[in-house]
Amino acid sequence: MSQSIFGSVKKTILGFLFGVLVVMLLAGLSMFGVTDAFISQSKNAAATVGKEQVSLQAFNNFFQRRLGEINKEAPERLTTKQAYQRGLHSQVLNTLITEQLIQIDADDLGVAVNDRDAIEFIEGLEVFNNEITGKLDKNKILEVLSRIDRNKSPKELEQDVHKEIRREQTLASIQAGLVAPTIFANQQYKFMTEQRMVKLLRLNRDAIPVPADPSDEELKAFIEASPAGYIAPEYRRFTLLRMEIENVLPDIEVSEEEIKKHFDYKVKVGQLGTAETRSYQQFVAKDKEQADKITAALNAGKDIRAVIAEFSLDAPLVYENVLPGASSDPTAGEAAYKMDKNTAQTVASSFGGWFSVLVTDITPRTVPDMETERASLIDEIQTNKAKQVLYDASQTIQDGISEDSMTLEEAGLASGVSVASFDYMSRLGQTEDGQKLEGLPNIAGVATDDLILKEIFLADPGFDGDVFETSKGGIAAVRVDEIKDSAPRPFADVREQALAAWHLKKADEALATLSEDLVVRAQAGESLEDLAKEIGKGAEVSEVQMIRAARTPGLGSQVMVRLFEARQGQIVRGTADNGLDRIIGQVLTITPNADAIIPGIVDTLSTQAAEAISTDIQSAYHAALLAENPAQTMTANIEKTLGLDQ
Repeated sequence: MSQSIFGSVKKTILGFLFGVLVVMLLAGLSMFGVTDAFISQSKNAAATVGKEQVSLQAFNNFFQRRLGEINKEAPERLTTKQAYQRGLHSQVLNTLITEQLIQIDADDLGVAVNDRDAIEFIEGLEVFNNEITGKLDKNKILEVLSRIDRNKSPKELEQDVHKEIRREQTLASIQAGLVAPTIFANQQYKFMTEQRMVKLLRLNRDAIPVPADPSDEELKAFIEASPAGYIAPEYRRFTLLRMEIENVLPDIEVSEEEIKKHFDYKVKVGQLGTAETRSYQQFVAKDKEQADKITAALNAGKDIRAVIAEFSLDAPLVYENVLPGASSDPTAGEAAYKMDKNTAQTVASSFGGWFSVLVTDITPRTVPDMETERASLIDEIQTNKAKQVLYDASQTIQDGISEDSMTLEEAGLASGVSVASFDYMSRLGQTEDGQKLEGLPNIAGVATDDLILKEIFLADPGFDGDVFETSKGGIAAVRVDEIKDSAPRPFADVREQALAAWHLKKADEALATLSEDLVVRAQAGESLEDLAKEIGKGAEVSEVQMIRAARTPGLGSQVMVRLFEARQGQIVRGTADNGLDRIIGQVLTITPNADAIIPGIVDTLSTQAAEAISTDIQSAYHAALLAENPAQTMTANIEKTLGLDQ
């Protein structure tokens, strides 16, 4: 599927579509069956899926969006290379491959989308709505597309939306109607509430002798064996053209007329205050004559129950505090909004027939005082104007660079956008002396925007780059002036770091060996208490009651799994939750839960069981599609696109 538009409008379209339509399914499906290969003729593909392709542009857009989301939560920003090493590219590619498989299946099933549905879907995306009218604006579409992808047309956007709707329709058939029997919930409850009493022997670094420091030659060999942590990153000196919304706002003036106009509009469309609502009842008559009689009786003040009894009517349709379009028949709402309170009127049905409408209450509209909304009105107007300034500036800059062969400095001067040169900086936004370019409280630094960092470290040196949108909605363009290649750091600078890593590695090896020996002795009959007494410092024995549904503090996931898989009396070993200490555990007792399931938990566990069954079905669906349409990864293409081949 073409993902370019969704990758570009990062915080709106892609987040909405992936988050709402397919994220749960893709998370369950995207872990299987992708082979790794390189096909020379697939130059623009990140992967092939049967006869189809996952484009490099779609891959890069999705990869950068996910990396941005991760970096928002991470204590330290990941570079593209670090994210690649941790497998982010595989997660992204597997999701996109699954995406393509679903589109292939939709083609096979003949799933089609009505044009009106696609247009309504686009209308629901606020990014394309006019800030003043709140309605879909074709000029706004052109403006946004021009900013994010100069080659993308509104028609292509509609085609992308078609594919999203087709996906939703295709997946609906395999996700609907699953209900897990109650017995599943009971079995799951008993399994999760099983209790185990275990004896634990914990070994830390004090349990092993501290080795003597290695010689410098040994330490250098250690560094050479694992050089990644001891290499200075690539540094780049660059020139940056940049303008953010906050740079423009102080110069934006707002007139009293603009404030009043914006206020009146927001009141008119219901964004401020509350609209008038009405309560009314709709009495269905067999013909106009009966409807007139009902209306006359109601206007005469006759009790509603008496009117119903007199004319043998069904109970009326009752509408409480509703807007005009709430009634089942439009004519009823239209009539109710033209009548006074406690009056009735005969109305012809839109569908042929007659009824009497009685207005029982009117709740007037409320309009806030403009002064109470002044600050927010000014802020909205200023922001909208600032966005327009940025858009106009981006057009001027891009035209100057592309058509008039301007440098960034010249384009910045022509558009009134600041241009600055920066000394050498790494992909993490740090200078050579370790200072991070985070900026000032009111001026965000380069290191705070991963989109800018990405552009800097993907650009070829010496060329004035195109305008792109920053993560905060501003505009920027970069030129790399000089590159200082990645190189090993001097031994003197990394000696202490390497020495600490060497001791950590030796401690890990020694603790692993010690725990292996002690497990053998414990299996031969020696008690964990005796083993701990023999070791002395660094060894501690404790008894802990464990339950499957809760994590036991201090234990790593591996040893917890082993303890719950073990038989009574069995000895297991593993790593503590700090990743270094070793745990030797023995299962003392196993106590199944014979109690009845707690009320209120049944529904939750039944839902979880249904989700598990759904996951199995989805996995089978995915495997079948993948068997018919084998997937291959274009590794070299991906590494080139991410700038990892430099």
